[in-house]
Order: sequence, then C-alpha cells, then structure tokens
Amino acid sequence: MNHSKKLLVIFSFLLSGQVFAQSDATIVAIRKEYNRINSLKLNKEHFEYEKAGCVEGGKADYFFEGKNIVKITESGSIGDGSWTSNYYYRAGKPVFCFQTTEGGPAEGDAVKMEYRIYIKDGRAYRVLEGSKVINDENISKEEIQRANNFYKAYASKKFADAVCF
Repeated sequence: MNHSKKLLVIFSFLLSGQVFAQSDATIVAIRKEYNRINSLKLNKEHFEYEKAGCVEGGKADYFFEGKNIVKITESGSIGDGSWTSNYYYRAGKPVFCFQTTEGGPAEGDAVKMEYRIYIKDGRAYRVLEGSKVINDENISKEEIQRANNFYKAYASKKFADAVCF
C-alpha cells in the first residue's frame, strides 16, 4: 500500500472515530439532561381528557422547573391498547421521549413495546425499540409531533387534540 493510500485509510479511520465520539457525546448530553430533570423536585399539574376521535380518554401530567415545562407524562387508551409517554424538554424543545405501549387481541397474550427516542435539533437522533437501535421514521416523527403538541396544549388545555392529529 503506498503512502497516500495509508494516509487515506488512517484519515478515514480517525474521521469515523470522531463521528462516533460526537454521536456518543450527543447521547451522553441527552442522558445527562434526563437524569438532571428526574433528580429535581418539580411542581406538577394533572389533567384528564375525555374521549376523542383517536383515544378513549387519557391524562397528562406537566412537570415544571420554575415556570418552565421540563417533562410531560401522558397516557391513554383505545380499544385493547394503552400507552404511556414521557417527554423531556430543554428550552421548550423535546430532547427525549420514552414510550411504552401494551395491547393485543381480546384473547391471547398482550404485547408490550418500549421506544426511546433521542432528539437533536427537532429530529430523531437515535431510536431504540427495547434495546435495539431501529430506523423507524413513522414512530419517531409521530412521537416528536406529540411531544410538541402536548407542550403547546398546556396553554389551550385541548389535550385530546395533541393526541389526535
């Protein structure tokens, strides 16, 4: 291998290491914010909403650091399924979503799924289904949209509209 090719291989290796380091740094920063929020003594406001087109009913808990919403826990059900989503915010923008869903046929075993969505600049940065990294734009786009909708719904108190969009 000539000198130029060796340098190109070394440069590519170093560059890929920087990309992984940046990726890890982003995840570490989001986890740090998640842990910070969960360690705080937050003020909570609880709301319940009734049946709407896409949900039989649900509840939303808003958690405040001072006057700023830093976390929203939202849950609801429809048919034989239910979900709970936890949204974490920095400066009014979602940075992390954790959702559990459970449901199934009337007869048979229920299926439980967990999704973790790390968000950077309003877009999914990494999505996990259980402990497996996945590339599912539908799940991430929908959850990020719901996180934004629930944040905005605090002002209008139209929580069902945050789910049914």
